[in-house]
Amino acid sequence: MTSNRRRTNKTDGVVILFVTIVFANCVWAADVATVPFRIVQEMGLEAQDPLSLPTDVAVADNGNLYVVDSGNHRVVIFDSSGRRIGQLGQQGSDDGQLQDPVGIDIAANGGIYVADRGNSRIAKFFSDGSPPISIPLQENGKDVVPIDVAVSPLADELFVTSNNSHRVLVFSSTGELLRSWGGEGADPGQFRYPATLTLAGDAVFVVDVLNARVQRFDVAGGSNKEFGKLGAGPGTFFRPKGIAVDASGRVYVTDSYLGVIQVFSSDGEFLHAVGDDGVPTRFDNPVGLTTLGEQIVLVQMLPHTILIIEPEPGT
Repeated sequence: MTSNRRRTNKTDGVVILFVTIVFANCVWAADVATVPFRIVQEMGLEAQDPLSLPTDVAVADNGNLYVVDSGNHRVVIFDSSGRRIGQLGQQGSDDGQLQDPVGIDIAANGGIYVADRGNSRIAKFFSDGSPPISIPLQENGKDVVPIDVAVSPLADELFVTSNNSHRVLVFSSTGELLRSWGGEGADPGQFRYPATLTLAGDAVFVVDVLNARVQRFDVAGGSNKEFGKLGAGPGTFFRPKGIAVDASGRVYVTDSYLGVIQVFSSDGEFLHAVGDDGVPTRFDNPVGLTTLGEQIVLVQMLPHTILIIEPEPGT
C-alpha cells in the first residue's frame, strides 16, 4: 500500500540546494557594480606533492606567499613569481609541527604565526630560520580552538577567533589571555562561528559566518559596527569566509558558497564585486585572501589552488 503523504528524504536537500543556487544566480545576474579582473597566476597545481585543502594566505615583506596547506598540515612557501621554494611544519604536536592549521599572519618583525587548530595553539615560525615555538591557548582553563590569528603591528598582541567559545580572544605573545569579547548569539557583538579576522589600524574586522555578516570593532572590543546579512545579492552573504583590507581601506570579503568576492568601504558600504558587465566572477570555493598592491591573492579550497588576480588594464 502506498501513501500520498510526502516523505522527507535526502533528495530534499538536493532540491533545496538547487533552488538556492538558482536563486543566487538570478539575484547576482542583475546589473550590479563590478570591476573586471583577470587571473595572472595560478599556483598549487604541481603533479607531485600538491596542495590539499588550503585555507589562508599571507604575504611577507619580500613578496613571498605563505599558504596554509591544511590537508597536509603545513605551510607552503611560494616566491613572488609563483615558484614553490619551501615549507614550514609537518603533521604532529611537537614545536614546529601542525595539526589541521587554518589561519596565518606575518608580523612586521618577520614572525610567522599560524592558527594550529588541532593543537589548540599558535605556532610561531621565524623567517631567519630560528627554531619555531608554540604558544598554547586557553580560556578559563579550557583549550581554545583557534581559527585565525592577526598580529598587532608591534607583535605583542595576538587576536584570535575561537570556534568553541564564539569569541575573539586577545593574547600576549607568550599566550597570556589579555581580554576577550563575544559569545554565541546573533546580537551585536556576538558571534556564531567567527572565522577569519584582520587588523586595519585601530579596527578589527571579524567574519561572523553563520550570522552572515562582518563585524567591526576597535582593538579593545568596543565601537561595534556590522554590515551584511543573509542573502545572495550585493552587500549580503551566504557563507562569508575570508577578509582582507587593502592600503586604501577597502574591505574584501569572500563568500565560499556563492563563489564571489565583494568589496566594501571601511564603514561597510557595498562598493562593487569582482566581475564584469554587472555579473560577479564565480570562483570555486574561495576562502582566505589577502591584497598585494592592486592584486588579490585568493585561496580556493576545493580546487586546492591559489590565484593571483588584478584589475584589467584601464579599469
